[in-house]
Amino acid sequence: MDLQGKIVLVTGASSGIGKTIAIAFAQKRAHVLVHYGKNKVGAQETLREVERVSSGRLCQADLMDSGAIKSLFNEIKRTTSTVDVLINNAGESRPGDLNEDSIWEYEYKNILLSAMRTSAEFVSMPSSYLRKIVNITSIYGNPTTGDPEYLQYSAFKAALTNVTATLSKSVAPQILVNAVAPGYTETPAWAGASNESKEACARATLIGRFVRPEEVAHAVIFIAENDALAGQVLTLDGGTSLKGIA
Repeated sequence: MDLQGKIVLVTGASSGIGKTIAIAFAQKRAHVLVHYGKNKVGAQETLREVERVSSGRLCQADLMDSGAIKSLFNEIKRTTSTVDVLINNAGESRPGDLNEDSIWEYEYKNILLSAMRTSAEFVSMPSSYLRKIVNITSIYGNPTTGDPEYLQYSAFKAALTNVTATLSKSVAPQILVNAVAPGYTETPAWAGASNESKEACARATLIGRFVRPEEVAHAVIFIAENDALAGQVLTLDGGTSLKGIA
């Protein structure tokens, strides 16, 4: 897929990995829909970066609200008939143990259901051209590297990994669904972590450092441009999975 002129929706694009992905698509001359939930200031900064090299606009929606998702796509449809690429990036991690029902309910909506409802709206948009979905999962969603302190987050990222392959079977070849599973990545989410914690995570990789957001974005661009990938999950964790530590 040639990304120039394509319309790309990046959810959770106000900071971190989502922001970097949005800018990377803009560098390919795509028109980027910069989605945010609450962080409008961050989304505006992302849009400014996007508009330095391409075009785009802001899109706000609480993706845990099905009505808000429908409204988001209705708003998009006012200016375009379809979206060519969907990046399901939005979602935050919360710690929780087995008995915390509130965390199960929250992460189900936050990680899995939000992505599925957004994907459903995307799939329903008419198009005669090839389109793409790229899900941002996590090494915590891979079979042997879940984090017991983030049990619910790990479980629903694993479900999103499964959906990546399963949905591919029903929507290909018109839509190709793939995923990137980042490991420990330099994002604002780590701002409050201790140096000791971050150093321990860096030691858990084979590359001796955190993954950079630009490296995740590069992987997403690779998937978006490659028309032979379907139902695949690209693990980008600096070798953490090979060390058996997460």
